[in-house]
Amino acid sequence: MSARKKRWEIKGTAPADVLIASPDVSPVVASLLYQRGLRGSESIAAFLSSDYRGGLHDPFLMKGMDAAATRIARAVAEHEPIIVYGDYDTDGVTSVTLLVQAIRAMGGDIQPYIPHRERDGYGLNNVASDKLAASGVKLLITVDCGISNADEVAHAKQLGIDVIVTDHHTPPEQLPAAYAIINPKQPGCTYPFSQLTGVGIAYKLVQALARKGLKMALRGRDLLDVVALGTVADMGPLVGENRVLVRAGLESLNATQRPGLAALIAEAGLVQGRVTATDISFMLGPRLNAAGRLDDAVLAYRLLLAEDLAEARELAQQLNTANRRRQELTREAQATASARIYEQGKAERRIVVHDGEYAAGIVGLVAAKLVDEFGRPVLLVERGEEFSRGSARSVPGFNIIAALTDCADLFTRFGGHSAAAGFTIPTAQLPELERRLNDYADAHLPDELLQPALQIDAELPLGDLSWQLLGQLSALEPFGFGNSQPVLLSSKVRAVGWARGNEGAHLKLRLDDGQGGASFDAIAFRLGHLAEFFATPRIIDIVYTFEANEWQGQRTLQLNVKDFRRA
Repeated sequence: MSARKKRWEIKGTAPADVLIASPDVSPVVASLLYQRGLRGSESIAAFLSSDYRGGLHDPFLMKGMDAAATRIARAVAEHEPIIVYGDYDTDGVTSVTLLVQAIRAMGGDIQPYIPHRERDGYGLNNVASDKLAASGVKLLITVDCGISNADEVAHAKQLGIDVIVTDHHTPPEQLPAAYAIINPKQPGCTYPFSQLTGVGIAYKLVQALARKGLKMALRGRDLLDVVALGTVADMGPLVGENRVLVRAGLESLNATQRPGLAALIAEAGLVQGRVTATDISFMLGPRLNAAGRLDDAVLAYRLLLAEDLAEARELAQQLNTANRRRQELTREAQATASARIYEQGKAERRIVVHDGEYAAGIVGLVAAKLVDEFGRPVLLVERGEEFSRGSARSVPGFNIIAALTDCADLFTRFGGHSAAAGFTIPTAQLPELERRLNDYADAHLPDELLQPALQIDAELPLGDLSWQLLGQLSALEPFGFGNSQPVLLSSKVRAVGWARGNEGAHLKLRLDDGQGGASFDAIAFRLGHLAEFFATPRIIDIVYTFEANEWQGQRTLQLNVKDFRRA
């Protein structure tokens, strides 16, 4: 059994003719390109270059785009007030930021509306529409939400508000009767890339407005920093157009002139100029998300558009404090939920449905951690007296939104995508939901999906690791969801030294090939409790990612251990 009790799955290597046809790259990299579905020199060159000029599609290929851009252009020309209504997560906040900044630069009168998680709930709501209509608003653009708000869109329409829905979530059977819908996943949309996030779709809308002749007092590339933030934080797959946008967006982010982003980068302990997609995932995105989870997402919006560095630093500090508090609450809630699930004997259920008293902003995070712990889909519910709200997270291969759709009649509302979803349900329906979901899982969730697996991209000897190989692997960046950092396996490696780090939480190893050749440092996060196993030299098989470690001005090659087992 491995240290993390996972089943190792090694992907196949590329066929011999592919390896022969790729003499300029190592066999490992050739296999990685092949595994990513890249066939032929043209597709490989396009992937590796991710050229901004040639890699983006015509925005008007997206269904609803022409109608939406025409309506917004008219509103700008006639100085009509516009509201952009977003979600409270990083994707929603960056979408709002982008449209406010772009349309104001085009001369438009646009204001943001970012709902409060607890007061307003997810998506468009009637109370907000009533207030906006009373203030004279006639045009409302949703970003990163709205596709599941058929009743709310109808209400806004009755109030005389034209609603343009821009969203990337899976459309329900009944679409809202909006003025226009921009969602590449909607029926009848033939846009070449359907996996854009909310902020990616907002950027395509800005491109369409520019094509309509609206001149903008800034460059489109100046907006790409927030496109990268929202896309990576919302786990948009880093392939196709997302890869192009994020790659260009990282260049923009690392040269950003936004005081707020500069302050956030510094507060996170990062260095501007060297921020990666991984840094967005684990350092910047969580801090921006913390605002909407525990406080008010407007804080993150204000940070992104702050013009004064002193104000930006103060806001960044507030977000950092909120993020630390979010981490504490998440740890406490996970421990409580885990203990109760075991007590109730539900640990072996196919789908774990657990309800309790949780802060609304952390249920999704805790659900994801419980998925890791139990290796099965989890619905975590914030129980209310009459209605309850919850988040669902799934294991790879099991479409959670399809499972919820099978129980659609039980929900007040629900929405999401294959890996994650949210919902509101009458509290009295929770037992029936659990029963029906487990019936659904019996038919659609095979046992092999309940056994946590570690996907390994390639196996190679320790002696093949080098700066040259690392450089070739780096050409596959940016890494993230849909284009993960390559996971490698080396067998029969000798562990000749060990130490604990971070107060014993982490394990540091010194590894060599046992033949007096290659030797590397390795770090195994959260495996410090296994240090005593290495009190004497051990021969192990090790799974890791390969990276450069920078410490006190020195760069060395390092293995980031994902798992190991006795050889």
